[in-house]
Amino acid sequence: MSSASPPPPPSYLLEGRYLAEARIARGETADVFSGTDTWSGEQIAIRVLRADRKDREAQFRRMSERLFGAASARLLRAIHIGEDRDGLPFLVTERLAGRDVASLGRVRWEVACEITRQAAAVLAEMHLSGLHHGSLRATSLFVAASSAGGSRVKLLDLGVGDRSATAAKDVIALAGILHRLLVGRPPLPAKIRGAQLKLNIAGMPPGVEEALGRWLALDPAGESITAGDVAAELKSIVDAGSDAAQAVSMPPGVDTGVRMLPKSSIIFFDEEDES
Repeated sequence: MSSASPPPPPSYLLEGRYLAEARIARGETADVFSGTDTWSGEQIAIRVLRADRKDREAQFRRMSERLFGAASARLLRAIHIGEDRDGLPFLVTERLAGRDVASLGRVRWEVACEITRQAAAVLAEMHLSGLHHGSLRATSLFVAASSAGGSRVKLLDLGVGDRSATAAKDVIALAGILHRLLVGRPPLPAKIRGAQLKLNIAGMPPGVEEALGRWLALDPAGESITAGDVAAELKSIVDAGSDAAQAVSMPPGVDTGVRMLPKSSIIFFDEEDES
């Protein structure tokens, strides 16, 4: 029998303002509820530390504070930090429509590069401000539908930034996410995969494979490449290959998600390609 306490009943008010409604996700550390800011009417998401994960309370608070203290259109917008009636910390954020990158499976190479480019851009902002993520995963990234039409990749958390976190470690993790988007699974350990990647993806410029192999082989303690370098290189690769790009369908759950790539080549996010 699990020691976890049952989720709170539907529609309970936090601090007299934030109405928690239905639980929409359960993470390793927190439960996520849909909700409403009763003062403004804004639709929100509320992350509450799980009762059975009090050992992660300090980490949850640190991650919440890092996110709350940041300001970027590329980051999940934090609204409020508080404690529920049981003393468990919670974080109120904007509610996004879309899908996290971990749920996308394998996508077209152009889409994989664009998702990774946008993620690299937000990491570059972090690194320039002196922050490092340190625990970047596909679930940390979200393809959000934009009110202006199209879609934008957002970073859902800023990690915990422990002493082992480095810019190179973040780039290596991002390269692993790109590999997952290209082939549907994380990369094999370096000793097994060898020095050279062989992805054999039809139509993909060789530069993608070469760059990916280089990023995966970085020294985590080194500073030989920045997230900004990754973003610039991916933009260059997509620019060069965009003339041959084709439109493919958007995955379920992301409405109006048109992404304009360089040279006005329209790319829609696609579900796993079985071909």
